[in-house]
Amino acid sequence: MENSNTIVSMTEHAGYVWPSYGVAALVLIGLVVVSLRAFRKSRAQLKRLEAQMPGKSDEA
Repeated sequence: MENSNTIVSMTEHAGYVWPSYGVAALVLIGLVVVSLRAFRKSRAQLKRLEAQMPGKSDEA
């Protein structure tokens, strides 16, 4: 690692590498958002179903 500018610029591959990192980051952020929305929807549905259960006790 002689020069940090060479590492950051990645010489002739920078035009491919940095956009690839950006696309990967966007995909990961999108997956987190979709997962959180699905989790919240499932949790709300579970609460509705539990509230409809006959004989439900508040002990658990």
